Amino acid sequence: MRKYLLMAGAALIGLGGSAYAAIDCAVPPTCDELGYVMNPDECATDDVLKCPFDDGKVFCFRKAPPGEAGVCKVGSVLYNDLKCYDTPPADKIAIAVVFDVLNRLAISIVHYPNAAWGPTNKDIAYLVNCDSSNYNSCSTNGKSNTQKIVEELRTYSTAAGMCYQSRMGGLAEGSWFLPSASELKTLYVNKATVNTALGTLRGTTIPSSGYYWSSTEAYSLSALNLYLKNGNVNSNYKDIFAGNYFVRCAVAY
Repeated sequence: MRKYLLMAGAALIGLGGSAYAAIDCAVPPTCDELGYVMNPDECATDDVLKCPFDDGKVFCFRKAPPGEAGVCKVGSVLYNDLKCYDTPPADKIAIAVVFDVLNRLAISIVHYPNAAWGPTNKDIAYLVNCDSSNYNSCSTNGKSNTQKIVEELRTYSTAAGMCYQSRMGGLAEGSWFLPSASELKTLYVNKATVNTALGTLRGTTIPSSGYYWSSTEAYSLSALNLYLKNGNVNSNYKDIFAGNYFVRCAVAY
C-alpha cells in the first residue's frame, strides 16, 4: 500500500510540476494589449474599467478635445446646440443641465415661480388621466403632454404654455416642455448632482420645499406635481398658483 501511495504522489507531483512550468513560462498580456490604454484624468466620466495589473491604466470614454462635443452624463451642461462639451466653444451658451441620460433630457437653468397648471373643470381631451400610483407608466412623455395641453387650452398663461412658448437659448417654440411626473421623479433622484451643476452656472437650484408642476393630468380638477421636500408625487387643484408652485422646463437633446 505504501508503495502505491508513493507512486501516486510522484505522479501528481510530476503533473503539477509540468502545469506550473507552463504557467511560469507564459508571458502575461500587458494593459495596453488588453485595451487599457488611458489614464484616469483622460476620462470624460467616472465610469472606468481598471486594468487588473495597473490601476493607473483604464478603459473609458475619452474627454473630447477643446471645442468638440463630448459625452453627456447626469450633471453635464447642455449648450444651445443641444450638445455637451468638456471644453465648450466660446460662442456656445449654457442652457440646461442633463438629468436623464437614458431618455436624453435636460432641465432648464432657471425656473418660473407661482404658476397655475390651468383652469379647473377642464379635462384635456387627449391626455390620459393618471394618479400618484401609476405615474411611472401613465402619460410619461412630457413633450407630448405639453403639446396636447397647449393645443387644448390655446393659451400660454399656464405651466405647460410657459414652457412651450419659451425660446431660452435661442431654441424654437415648442422645444421646451413641462416634464411629466415620471420625468420629474428622475430629476429628483439626481437632484444632488444636478444642483451642483446649477450652482456652478449660478442658476436656480432645485429647492428643498415647494412643488414642481408636471404635465401629467389627474382628472378635470387636478394635475400631478412633485413635492420637493421628499420627492413624493401628489395631485392638487389645477388653478393653484400662489406660494410655491414652480414651473421647471425640460428639453430633449
